[in-house]
Amino acid sequence: MAEVRPFAGLRYDERIAGPLSDLICPPYDVISADERRRLAARNERSFVRVELPDATAAGYAEAARLLERWRHEGALRADGASLYLHEHDFTLDGARATRRGVFVALRLYEASDGIVLPHERTFPKAKADRLELLRATRANTSPIFGMIDGRAFSTLGGTPGEDAGSATLGGDAHRLRRITATAAIERFAEAMRDERVYIADGHHRYETALAYAKEREAAPGAPESFVLTYLCALDDPGLRILGTHRIVSGGAAGMDAALRAFDASPIDRAALGERQPGIVLVRDGVFTRLEPRPDADLSALPPAWRALPVAIAEELLLRQAREAGAEIAYEHDTDRAIDAARGGRAAVLIRAVDPATLRSVADAGERLPQKTTYFYPKVPTGLVIRSLDLG
Repeated sequence: MAEVRPFAGLRYDERIAGPLSDLICPPYDVISADERRRLAARNERSFVRVELPDATAAGYAEAARLLERWRHEGALRADGASLYLHEHDFTLDGARATRRGVFVALRLYEASDGIVLPHERTFPKAKADRLELLRATRANTSPIFGMIDGRAFSTLGGTPGEDAGSATLGGDAHRLRRITATAAIERFAEAMRDERVYIADGHHRYETALAYAKEREAAPGAPESFVLTYLCALDDPGLRILGTHRIVSGGAAGMDAALRAFDASPIDRAALGERQPGIVLVRDGVFTRLEPRPDADLSALPPAWRALPVAIAEELLLRQAREAGAEIAYEHDTDRAIDAARGGRAAVLIRAVDPATLRSVADAGERLPQKTTYFYPKVPTGLVIRSLDLG
């Protein structure tokens, strides 16, 4: 079902640009202002200068100018048509893990086609920013993160590839290999025709690429009809999805009223490390497990959502808190979320969605609420870039 093809990746030449570890960065949506300044200071060609420019016409134009200048200087060089295998070593909860994936050019499809399926709703502001950057640079600066069932990966087993660079970022190690063998690429592309792609991360970038293709009236085979995508198997041992917890400030009366829809029982903090319950409320140092009562009204939720802790918490607990004036912030780290539950604030800890559940929601044609999933770790930006002018 899904069409993929190789692309002429732009990659840093470390002989001119400097060490790759000083050049790559996280994707734009997890970079704070302080981190951007720190990353930019490491090297004048740090990719963060392109990935996260000032959100102004001048800022986007500067990002495009930097890309052009770095190519002219030879700091960025174009490969021939390639696929890129990526190994990402990281540590989570004290354990070392490796996630494996492949960078490809993926054809863009509408969600209604049932080939590339989103799982999460998006925010308009982020899409507007990414569209302006795409218009200015004509480049996919950071990849979509997609998941597949993994059969296609078996076609790449044992395929020799040339070393395409290694780097570290924030304690994580990255290794890139470039595959150019025509037969291997064709086998992979053929196997992908039986795959669905589930968007894990990068919904805004995917929708932006679709909008840009329509704006350009791109033909099906045109470069604008494809987008840089990192594919990972749903059963990859290194695939991690973290929960997105809610930090609630204010709206106590609404939350207290909403608690009537739940059976509440105390829980010890230490029990969270074994298997976190679906919903845990933390207030004033007290941990309370919340289970929706049998008569709780979940009829407003799509059927595919009704067993999901995040959807239940949003509908039965947080909606009334918001209506009572609460402000909601988001935190992926459980310890930080618990520490934030001070001074009248509460934390709503939510168990992460697993890949199989995410897949079933997407297959049902539904999208989860914003800020539901956090795929960890993020795919770095700047390892390989796809210019639309190179195909």
